[in-house]
Amino acid sequence: MSPAVQIALAVALVVVVFLLLLALRRGRPRDLVAPDRPAGDGQAEVLRLARAGRTVEAVKVLREQTGLSLLEAKRAVDVLVSGGTWSPGPPAPGKGVDDAVRAEAARLLYRGKKIQAIKVVREHTHMSLADAKRYVEGL
Repeated sequence: MSPAVQIALAVALVVVVFLLLLALRRGRPRDLVAPDRPAGDGQAEVLRLARAGRTVEAVKVLREQTGLSLLEAKRAVDVLVSGGTWSPGPPAPGKGVDDAVRAEAARLLYRGKKIQAIKVVREHTHMSLADAKRYVEGL
């Protein structure tokens, strides 16, 4: 093999390795510092994160604390940043479901009786049909 071909192969190899490393690096998070954990008053922590420009972390903390959907949590964070107040409202579906009810619903669901599982959850928790359906589908 001629020296020119060897050099061309070496250059091509270097370029391929460089492109692979660049592609892998793009998939990594840019900020490797762990986010702060909420301490004490949850709304104050969410507000502190949002005002510091850490909206994604604020939304994540709020979702963990309340069980809100992504859209609802984002809207709540926006309200807090704009100077408004926000209250969590009723607990998220599935919070406080008795272990026996959860087990019975899971048993029915895994036996292919999804509708009966939803009925069991609704009878024992007084959830709406939509909330009970989401809860059962999350089992």
